[in-house]
Amino acid sequence: MTTAVQPLTAAANDPGDSFYTRASSNEFLAYSRIIRLQHSGSANGTLIGTFEHAAKDGTASDFVIRTSKDDGRTWKTLTTLDDPLDGENHPSDQFWQPFLFELPRKMGEFPAGTLLLAGNIAPSEKVRTDFVLWRSTDHGAHWTFQSILQTGGGSVGAPHGGSGIWEPFLTVDGAGRLAMYFSDERREPEYAQILAHMVSNDGGVTWSARPDGSTNFAPGLVVDVQSDVDTDRPGMPTVATLPDGRMVMAYEICGAGRDCEAHTKTSTDGGATWGAGPSDLGKMAVTSDGRYLGSSPYLVWSPAGGPSGRLLLTGMRTRYTGTNAFSPEDRQAVFINDPDLSGPWSWTPAPFGPVADPTQNCSASYSPHLLLDASGRTVRFTTATATGPTGCMEATAVANSGVLPYADAFAKGRSGWVDYGGCWATSGGVLSETCGGTGGNKSIAGSTGWTDYRLAGDVRVDGGAQAGFVVRASDPGKGADALDGYYVGVSSRRIVLGKQNGAWRELAQTAVPGGLATGTWYHLTVKAVGCTLTVTGRPSGSTATPVGFTYKDPDCSFTRGAVGVRDQAGTASWRHVTVTRSG
Repeated sequence: MTTAVQPLTAAANDPGDSFYTRASSNEFLAYSRIIRLQHSGSANGTLIGTFEHAAKDGTASDFVIRTSKDDGRTWKTLTTLDDPLDGENHPSDQFWQPFLFELPRKMGEFPAGTLLLAGNIAPSEKVRTDFVLWRSTDHGAHWTFQSILQTGGGSVGAPHGGSGIWEPFLTVDGAGRLAMYFSDERREPEYAQILAHMVSNDGGVTWSARPDGSTNFAPGLVVDVQSDVDTDRPGMPTVATLPDGRMVMAYEICGAGRDCEAHTKTSTDGGATWGAGPSDLGKMAVTSDGRYLGSSPYLVWSPAGGPSGRLLLTGMRTRYTGTNAFSPEDRQAVFINDPDLSGPWSWTPAPFGPVADPTQNCSASYSPHLLLDASGRTVRFTTATATGPTGCMEATAVANSGVLPYADAFAKGRSGWVDYGGCWATSGGVLSETCGGTGGNKSIAGSTGWTDYRLAGDVRVDGGAQAGFVVRASDPGKGADALDGYYVGVSSRRIVLGKQNGAWRELAQTAVPGGLATGTWYHLTVKAVGCTLTVTGRPSGSTATPVGFTYKDPDCSFTRGAVGVRDQAGTASWRHVTVTRSG
């Protein structure tokens, strides 16, 4: 792979709401995790969250436990967890890589609804790392330190980096046992880092591996991913369990000559073995329009979007496969695939666009988190972002997870849109682009994997030439014709359909009876089924017979893609955008 260059930046969509805003720049923030209680009786639906937290002046830090009783609209601090360890370099100034887990059923002596928090106590002296486990039996209000689960060295001092342990992830395996997956540097120098797991038969009191990694009982510490290249660093595992019992793991592979590409592989035996074995590095997550995820991936399974549901995968960075440059959706893409991983991934915009600022103690986008609602139709995206009154906050927002039907009334901003040029804002249920120009300003929503659908919405040319909608859009970028897809626009005289793929080709058009005055709302529909596009239009609110046309693309150029809004040589507004299945 070639050396990366900086992205052609796409404007972020809405900045997200505060899940936690730091008091001062002395607080370092990153790596959010939020769960929704599902096995806790009357507390079900409560959100519990935490995040990486460090004190840059070297004083003692903690894990801050936050909660929301109104599905994320407001948050408050429940409690804080101090360093339970003694000795040199404690209390620690760095609390890394938390993971929250709710027991789905009774395990050992602990009832369903018991909360676990595994975190990495890693003092800034970089000499030791400890996975620590706490429990709560009252929905996060109070916590009890249980034990050290694993112990490693620090992040420096070994031939390929450190000798530490990193990024614990808790789940239930196919045998009904509690399992913890994590990254392990302790096999240096033969392996820079491996992925491994251990299991517990009693809800996390005793484990198959002792804290030093030696075997306590079978199966001991199980190696899941290890590369034959000694500098490769598979890391940051997350696991999604499918209804049929299969488990899918996502992880990055960093190291010499790599860019921390996200990979996946599957277990068909309940997590005991993965793919063809530890040396099987899995498949890169690559989209049909040439993007791949890099750095700190996070994977979930959603019941929505297909007969077997879908996998949703996000990460810190998004790059082009061909050049390794960051794509315009960098830091704000969620990849989508079927559970069989049988083809390329598609993508949808994340609910908000994190802001990176290297001058702040703020690790924006590092290990972003996904939390679905029960239906899988909406997804909560949470990560640190360099915004807010003190320059960094843990932000969170919700948007459609890339499924149909889709609707946006722009009542609460623009969650789930990515902009490519232009100046965008919402007010009173209207989305407006106010900069204009000849660059074909556009904003994209939905999924690049959508196939046959009907888009409907109102458009208003506020000044200049024309505006409308794009359908079956993929590979978008800044520039008049910088996307693969179709554009349907309206001007003062006509409705036009054209094809864009780096150049413009008009395909069909019809006159607007009586013309269209600037500042007048006009209702457009576009139905794309197979190779055929049907377009209609009439003044918004009118009962007049719509005008329109049907066009069959002989090249059948674009059979799937997202939706969007676009203007050309002017400014415009949009409202009441809906997309429904068609066929």
